[in-house]
Amino acid sequence: MIAVIISIVVCLVAFMFVRSHGQIPSWRTITLFNKLPGPKDEPFFFGPIFKMIKMELDDIVPWLHNEFKKYDWYWASWFMGQPGFFIADPDVAEVILTNTKNISKGPDYDVLRKWLRDGLIHSSGEKWRSRRKMLTPSFHFKILDNNLECMNRNWRKVVDQFLETNGTPFEPLRIMGRGALGIICETAMGIELDDDDARCKEYINTVKSTLEEAINRVMNPLLKADFVYNLTPAGRRYNKYVEILHSFTEKVIKEKKAAFAEQKASGATDYSEIEGKKVFLDLLISLAEKENLSDEDIREEVDAFMFGGHDTTSTALQWLLMHLAENPEVQERAYAEQVEIFGNSDRDVTKDDLAKMQYLEQVIKESLRLSPSVPSIARSLVEDIRLPNGLTVPSGTKLSVSMYSLHRNPNYWPDPEVFRPERFSPEESKNRHPYSYIPFSAGPRNCIGQKFAMMEMKIGASTILRSCKITSPMKLADIKVKMLVVLEANVPIKVNITPRN
Repeated sequence: MIAVIISIVVCLVAFMFVRSHGQIPSWRTITLFNKLPGPKDEPFFFGPIFKMIKMELDDIVPWLHNEFKKYDWYWASWFMGQPGFFIADPDVAEVILTNTKNISKGPDYDVLRKWLRDGLIHSSGEKWRSRRKMLTPSFHFKILDNNLECMNRNWRKVVDQFLETNGTPFEPLRIMGRGALGIICETAMGIELDDDDARCKEYINTVKSTLEEAINRVMNPLLKADFVYNLTPAGRRYNKYVEILHSFTEKVIKEKKAAFAEQKASGATDYSEIEGKKVFLDLLISLAEKENLSDEDIREEVDAFMFGGHDTTSTALQWLLMHLAENPEVQERAYAEQVEIFGNSDRDVTKDDLAKMQYLEQVIKESLRLSPSVPSIARSLVEDIRLPNGLTVPSGTKLSVSMYSLHRNPNYWPDPEVFRPERFSPEESKNRHPYSYIPFSAGPRNCIGQKFAMMEMKIGASTILRSCKITSPMKLADIKVKMLVVLEANVPIKVNITPRN
């Protein structure tokens, strides 16, 4: 009887694997894969999955980092029948990320496909190339300059709420997340978020709930297959959230298209002649006819933009506040640079100001080195990759590049745990391996919005520093991290804010 039960369980696991991944590794794949460095004492097919199931989420990052140290910064292992290859070495990362054929995202991204569909984040092949080419002009510096006023206004609101805490410990992520979401909503869709607007409130809460459900699914291998997940309460909740998000975006698109048509009827014949500030959605609507974009095509790109810029900036700035609190001499030097640029004025940050914030940029980069808001990226190999040491990673392998460990590789970062912004001075940066620091990914599939993100972070950090002195009752050494969609802390991070003037 026990043998029958075991056989049924094994068959069910294999069936779920095939349904969710679509293939079983060939003998050639197995042979090539087993030559790669990595643990050889784990059971074939399952790999370390039983070990990982026993871990808390905040135990996985140190475990992965120790594996990197053990196997010279890249290693391979089976995971539920899938070959997985983990990378924290710049030479190997460069080989992987510069390959123009292996641009498909890993299977973990599929948990968001129902929401984001086949936009820039999920698409591959020719569709991805044409969309990337089409959307790149929307992130040109001249267009980004149009967002300065929006960014300044939203970060001023954040600082006002910071100062209302009157020096008591509080969680900055919620306030900064609301500010960052306000910037994304306004620059992507032209909507100024109103806390009293029920529709905006629902959208904000649903984005958060959708990401939480997606994370929970990634961490549970039994929910990989759609046909299983859709039968669960979590799957039904997720599907309901997606309906709400799609409904919101579709309504905004209809309103924008109607306004666009009205202005064209008034005599405007081209996108450049439409009155008012242009946002990402305006550009997509203007391209719809020329690029043959349907309303669903437009929606999936707007949704992708919202997803890509929602949590990442606020998460990055949360870690930055902690690093500044723990390094008061760095904080004071960054503040002094702001005083040199602005004097006693509380005016908005301009494009020229941003260019002068050289030390603040080094501080932000060092914070992103130690605490990358996106801690890892995934790829699926569609063809074999030959490594610098001559070994071959076979097609079908799922890859994970860990920025968290790559940025701590002591071969490229002496004293890697020390917070030292001078690492990013021109003198120290000029001879560094270009793939030893990739907070926005790298290669052809790097983050299309990285200039937007850096601009927003510099404006946010400048606005906070000029008005606030940052301390914290917590120590970074006591905080564990969880490698989820973004780099989360295992406990709520708290800071104290006192006014500068």
